[in-house]
Amino acid sequence: MRIVCLNQDAGIGPGRKKGAAVHLAAMRDAFVVQGAEVVPLDESDEKRVEAALTAARARGVDLVYERYALGKSAAARFTRAQGIPLVLEVNAPLAEEEARYRAGAADVSASDRELFSSAELVIAVSSDVARYAIERGALPERVHVRPNGVDTRRFRPRVEGDAVRAKLVPAGRFALGFHGRLRPWHGFELFARAAERMLAAGEDIHLVLVGEGEFEPHLARRVPAERVTRIAWVEHAEIGPYVASFDALPLTYDPSAPCYFSPLKLAEAMACGVVPVLPALGDLVSAATDEVDALFYPAGDLETLVAKLRGLIADPARRTRLSRGAIANAQKKSWNEIAAFVLDSTSAHGRRAER
Repeated sequence: MRIVCLNQDAGIGPGRKKGAAVHLAAMRDAFVVQGAEVVPLDESDEKRVEAALTAARARGVDLVYERYALGKSAAARFTRAQGIPLVLEVNAPLAEEEARYRAGAADVSASDRELFSSAELVIAVSSDVARYAIERGALPERVHVRPNGVDTRRFRPRVEGDAVRAKLVPAGRFALGFHGRLRPWHGFELFARAAERMLAAGEDIHLVLVGEGEFEPHLARRVPAERVTRIAWVEHAEIGPYVASFDALPLTYDPSAPCYFSPLKLAEAMACGVVPVLPALGDLVSAATDEVDALFYPAGDLETLVAKLRGLIADPARRTRLSRGAIANAQKKSWNEIAAFVLDSTSAHGRRAER
């Protein structure tokens, strides 16, 4: 099996410090683990994409796996002409984002319709993204919701006496963690207010913040500096032990924000045995189960969020049970499992073509 893995977004090329680049590299690695030969193609110019696909065809191409980029239909034309299956990975409703954030953007609906209608299989990271794919022309029976995965080799539970935990968190403290690049929709203000309330109630907590962002304005006058460990950036290949140093991962997404995401940080934390405390928003309610592998609270509800976190501190046995549940959940969500699903699903295309 020879797969061209196509990315036409210049902003998420290999090695970029962002979640999209992690996802891109992870799926390519997962196809290799499944025994495929992967031909990476990172190119935003449509003519050069067509030329590269034609060149790849000379050595044989069994599948084109494309990360959706707005208004790009070169792969659709190529795969239709060659009778090769096209799998489209869709991570966000890009046209809706364009309309919301960049007024006057060009109308690419025709190109998108050509792309979506040509896909043998569409992998959508959430049900809202699946809805978008169908509206853009994908056949409903070809659209499958598969949340972002996790590399369970890199993200593992910490062991007793872990050196990274000892470096980041003073002994005896309960660690609330955040990792990634801070964005407005993360609602970090609520995170900071929850920490403030817990400290005022006498809880011995510590914040571990790994990544880039303006955390300080939210923490000022709320959380003393000695209660915070800031790690500016850690390469994704090395971040697993830092995430494993958390005890809980409070996600504090604003209830008014669009809810089409599938956060990498959630699966990664769960694989490490970190207990997620989640707002009841979007597909988060299907990503975990309350009191089995996570705790849920009404989005934006500070009082309930604080109560859930304090309950974890007060009941170590409950925390252990939820941690084990989180690990079990994450084990079913590896990138390798998603790659295997893609290959199994598209093998039917080859069988139909042979008839």
